[in-house]
Amino acid sequence: MALKRTASGKTLFFMLISVTLLHLFSCPFTKVEESFNLQAVHDVLYHRVDFEKVRLRATHKLNEQTKSIHLLKCIDVYLFGCPVRGCLGVCVTLALWRMQREVRKQFGSTVAGLFCLTCASQFHLMFYSTRPLPNVFALPIVLLAFTAWMGQRYGSFICLSALVIIVFRSELCLYLGLMLLMSLLSRRLGILQLLYYAIPAGALSLALTVGIDSFFWNKLIWPEGQVFWYNTILNKSSNWGISFTSLNALLFVPLGLLDRRTRTLLLPTVGFILLYSFLPHKELRFILYTFPVLNIAAARGCSFILNNYHKSWMYKLGSLIVVGQLVTNAAYSSISLYVSHHNYPGGRGMQVLHKLVPSTSDVSVHIDVFAAQTGVSRFLELNRNWRYDKREDVGPGHPDMKTYSHVLMEANATQIALLKDSHVPLAFIQGYSNMMLNAFRFPFFSINLEDKLVLLERVPDPEHPI
Repeated sequence: MALKRTASGKTLFFMLISVTLLHLFSCPFTKVEESFNLQAVHDVLYHRVDFEKVRLRATHKLNEQTKSIHLLKCIDVYLFGCPVRGCLGVCVTLALWRMQREVRKQFGSTVAGLFCLTCASQFHLMFYSTRPLPNVFALPIVLLAFTAWMGQRYGSFICLSALVIIVFRSELCLYLGLMLLMSLLSRRLGILQLLYYAIPAGALSLALTVGIDSFFWNKLIWPEGQVFWYNTILNKSSNWGISFTSLNALLFVPLGLLDRRTRTLLLPTVGFILLYSFLPHKELRFILYTFPVLNIAAARGCSFILNNYHKSWMYKLGSLIVVGQLVTNAAYSSISLYVSHHNYPGGRGMQVLHKLVPSTSDVSVHIDVFAAQTGVSRFLELNRNWRYDKREDVGPGHPDMKTYSHVLMEANATQIALLKDSHVPLAFIQGYSNMMLNAFRFPFFSINLEDKLVLLERVPDPEHPI
């Protein structure tokens, strides 16, 4: 039996890792705010650590051996960009696995297995786990802190909470603070014990973030302090937009509440969601930390049905619903991942550029805002002799557009017409348009693509030879 449990545990772990990496390699490009952090990683690797020389030597050697220009032009995004995000995904998976171990200890192996299956079939959790967002950088630490709180290891909980609040996401003081308050009110944690861990952990975390960020910014700065002041004290977070995608109700969470231990876990989670709803800027990723906790409650509810499978036909029907909802979640995640795969035309456009244009050409490419927002990152700037320009003050009709040998821009017929005298279309890049449902055929849906971007090439002339 022990061997079977070990094998089962290994299977669940590799399932989580595999699903995480599947999302990564299906969507290797990044968008907007994700790109901000990826650009920072790129600059640290290439400029602070002189990683450029390593990359160039590896590329030169590979060129001599393979003579494959297309392979060389894809090497950076997969050899450097994906591993950076892959490390992040592995950290999230390991934190989920550590949480699973605590769930197994407190609720049993059935709940732990259902917890892993629910997490793996949940699109947003798996998809975001490799996205280079501040919330995702904080996620594994939050999961470890929550796991420590579950196990009443308050020293670890306080130290991890101080680190993630001060360094990564200041608003997590709401979530972790509610857990801390519950522990104080229940007298499981004393004030002196709190101060014993909180003061040195807070001081070290503050010194860490101020020291590192001040070095890179060349001025004294505490980034999360400024973010907290801007978003919370000044209440200007809505300047960044308001879009809070509602979660589908987890069918089995109410059943999980029959267990008093689950109610204890959900109290700070629900409180955090309610408190966060008062802030003007709302996005799904801001409450991403609560998904695994809700999954624990859902797994506990599912186990209640499965453990009583033999008692009556109602439990047998309920067991079918449990299996059906996992299959439905997996199907929804597969469709969402397929759609997301086609939702990064900017990244695809950069690949097309490097594939179609000879590497020895004298190239200056202008990348418009839409292309930059849909997958372009510095890891895709593969030719050090080319000039990549993302100026926002230059567009169709601007005299400087004629100086670019290539333009990657939105496939807008009016804007393309403005450049017809200087540039001609070299390729069109398609992206996701919409999804059509049809109940009378299999599969029951189809994904429609349309031209999202166009790669233009300058018409050779005596004044501007390419």
